[in-house]
Amino acid sequence: MPIPLIYIHLFPIAIIIAILAISAGISGTNFWIPVYLIWLGIDAKTTFWLALLTMIFGFGSGIIKNLKLKTVNWYVVRDYLKIAVPSAIFGTLLIPFAPVKMLLIIFASFILIYGAYLIHHCWRCHSGKEPAEPETTDRICWKRAALGGFLKGLIATGMGKLVMPCILRHSRIRSPAEAVGSTVLIIFVVNICALLFRLTPDFTSSLVAQKDLIFEIMIWVAPGVFIGGQIAPAIAQKMSVQGIKLYVGSLLVGVSALIYLRAFAM
Repeated sequence: MPIPLIYIHLFPIAIIIAILAISAGISGTNFWIPVYLIWLGIDAKTTFWLALLTMIFGFGSGIIKNLKLKTVNWYVVRDYLKIAVPSAIFGTLLIPFAPVKMLLIIFASFILIYGAYLIHHCWRCHSGKEPAEPETTDRICWKRAALGGFLKGLIATGMGKLVMPCILRHSRIRSPAEAVGSTVLIIFVVNICALLFRLTPDFTSSLVAQKDLIFEIMIWVAPGVFIGGQIAPAIAQKMSVQGIKLYVGSLLVGVSALIYLRAFAM
């Protein structure tokens, strides 16, 4: 059977997106949702699920690299997963009751607010209005973990953005790279839960009907994000805390604008 070439252009895009997401410790769904929804024209519910599936390959690769680099703090990961996993499962249970347009607006609003906050915070640090390096703490941000897990289940994103600032400040974290590596592992586990619990009988039937499309996309996307996942941790090791924040914030503001355009055009 010949390899379908229709989506070969997604291969280099997958490498770039994986590097952007994993080096910053945030969900790759932020970037894959506009690709699948706007560029490829896939329906919204399938788009959210495909974005989660794509993350499995990219973040799985990133975890392998982070483990080799020893940039995962198992103590922090374990404590955050205790609350994030059940919260994600609860979020997926609400999907059948939420209109698609509402999910897109919630997604766009969340990443816009968060992106703008990161840019504003970096500006304040640069201008000296607040310290660039926050005080360390041994506290686990339970409320953020619960909200992040819930949003991951509902709109396929939110986990990394909410818990990353807390993990960066945790007293057991030795470097920004370890904060990123730990966050990537947390996102990966919560992502698997969100992916599996979205598989209701009706939605599973819809995916089966689109199996050829999914195969044609993933045959190029999966190896692309795997390669990007191997490159990203090395980039994270060279970035400062403020560099990560500014870099992520700018990207998210742009993505939110694209999703708003799509949601209000429905």
